[in-house]
Amino acid sequence: MRPWGATRPAPPRLDKTGKPAKLKAFIHHPPAGIPAERPSLMKKFALALIVCGLLVGPAYWIHAKFYTGSVATLLTLKAAAGAANRPQLWQSEPFSLAAGMAPVGLVLVAQGHFSPNMDENQPPSDHYSAILSLDGTAAKPLNFSLGVKSFANSNPAFREHLLFMNKVQPGNYTLTVTPAAEPAIQIDRMQLQVRQNLEEPDPNIVMAGIGLLIAGLLVLTLL
Repeated sequence: MRPWGATRPAPPRLDKTGKPAKLKAFIHHPPAGIPAERPSLMKKFALALIVCGLLVGPAYWIHAKFYTGSVATLLTLKAAAGAANRPQLWQSEPFSLAAGMAPVGLVLVAQGHFSPNMDENQPPSDHYSAILSLDGTAAKPLNFSLGVKSFANSNPAFREHLLFMNKVQPGNYTLTVTPAAEPAIQIDRMQLQVRQNLEEPDPNIVMAGIGLLIAGLLVLTLL
């Protein structure tokens, strides 16, 4: 006989065999060494490390290479016929450099277009060589590529850092840019930006940024 006010206990839940079913406990077990209430805080900390790493590393490097100093000269390269069975090349007008302009950076700025009717698994990319000549004497070719990672923009713009000159030999220079083959991306305009009094990126700062980026990624993998 049950005391007054007591309720009848609920009958046990049975499984398919008619036996009492076992209750499963859904318990989240955090990684060892991390309290259960702290994953969100650790995730925010990891994201902060990644953001700081990107700012201190790649963003700092790009700023130093492309945006410090001042523009000394901006030249528009002219298209010229290449050698037999070779694609057209791009040639600059002569420009002068003086020792007091150092450090000097040469930045290639280009605008082009390509047909969107291409294999989407193979975005276009073209190989080029740039030859800098001083008073008619050519230096070793500088190889680089101009390409896209997707077909979202069929009128891409490029900004390629060609050369950093810590010391400058005074004289008259010219730049010749030649594609390795007929380019898939047709270049409509190509310019050479000569920047003077640049600041070379501090490798210690760049490595510190990369370290922060790696640390942030490692923390994310532990969550």
